Amino acid sequence: MKGRNEIIKFIAYTSIFIPIIIFILEITFLFINKANTKFTNGTKYDSLTGWRENCDNKKTNPKNYKFLICDRNGFIKTPFENNKQKDTYGILLLGNSVAMGEGLYGFENKKTFASQLEKNLRNEDPKIDLVNAAYAGFNTWQEHVETFRYLNSEPFNDDLPRLRLIVSFGGIQDFWNFIRLLSRNDGERNEYSFANGMMIDKNNIEYINFLTSSSLGNIRSGFIAFSNSIRKSSNFLSYIDNLRSKNKVKPGTYEKKQLTINLETKIKNKNLKEVLEQRLNLDFAEYQKIKNYAIQSTLRNISSTSNLNLDSKYIYVYAPNYFSSLSEKQLKRNDYKYLIGIKHLIGNPVFPLKILEREMHLIEKDYRETLLSEMRSNKKIKSIDYSQKAENTNWFIDYSHFTEFAASELASMLAIEILDIKNK
Repeated sequence: MKGRNEIIKFIAYTSIFIPIIIFILEITFLFINKANTKFTNGTKYDSLTGWRENCDNKKTNPKNYKFLICDRNGFIKTPFENNKQKDTYGILLLGNSVAMGEGLYGFENKKTFASQLEKNLRNEDPKIDLVNAAYAGFNTWQEHVETFRYLNSEPFNDDLPRLRLIVSFGGIQDFWNFIRLLSRNDGERNEYSFANGMMIDKNNIEYINFLTSSSLGNIRSGFIAFSNSIRKSSNFLSYIDNLRSKNKVKPGTYEKKQLTINLETKIKNKNLKEVLEQRLNLDFAEYQKIKNYAIQSTLRNISSTSNLNLDSKYIYVYAPNYFSSLSEKQLKRNDYKYLIGIKHLIGNPVFPLKILEREMHLIEKDYRETLLSEMRSNKKIKSIDYSQKAENTNWFIDYSHFTEFAASELASMLAIEILDIKNK
């Protein structure tokens, strides 16, 4: 009997004190979190594009290299406030994290590629208003959808200018989609509902399927959703997450994690066919089939976007990347550098793609030249090839993102091209 009373007493005390402890922790960390800037996840689910920048608590900008300022429409803010004056020349900048300004965050967004481009343009013509609609991970399909959203929203928004020019800057995101297709087997490419990942990411579709399953009564999905909700709304757990993710890198810098290398000797792959056979287990005919498929998908997206607004012109800029900027000396030297840190870019395969920088250079070059060659037949599109504009690979902080110097140089080059097109 005594043992039973002890158990009842323990349960009673536990049921009283645990909620009190939780309440005290939540109140305490509510004030702690208010005293410190709380960083939100970089992206959130978006029903149209799959994801979008998570702008919660991002109206102010501490000097942190991960932090962005958003405007009220959820665009990554540029220094000039958008306006809708009749003589405003509106430019919509599309692209992925390269255009958005990955690695150059903080400092009120002033160092990003988009902000530097706007500054160069407005120095010559103050009537220009650039809207930065680029987002990390966006391919040309998502650019198309984002343009559609803009055109449907603009007439009723006083701070969105009427578009006169659309600029797509990047190219690398669709290339990574192409590499993902090359590294998958036939069965994985035949997933109709996911459109082979050429529209939005498979993970986003699975996320919606998960939420649907939860709402339809799936106990496991419901429990996971409930647990995630508690975790996100708890001040204490939020503080713990912030401690785990806290990064001590100085503002305005970006780690070169993706350029970690391994060395190997006696590599004999000298041409594209050998690379395809030995690294991807593909014959050249199959490679050509996949390449043509990927390029036609990209061209459909670009062509569709260029025709959305008859009042605006369209520019597609293939930006330089690490692979297109490898020098002859780097390509011919005797040490061999493997690509590291690209799993998330090519669909997180179970077995990482083992390929050398010089081998990826061959694939990127063939893809780029074919894409731009076919694009030139579309007179509606003004294509610009900047793939060789980087002076060397020191222009990059990883395989695609620019240093501040590179962003400044490329922004100056593109501003000249845009002003020339505008004034014709």
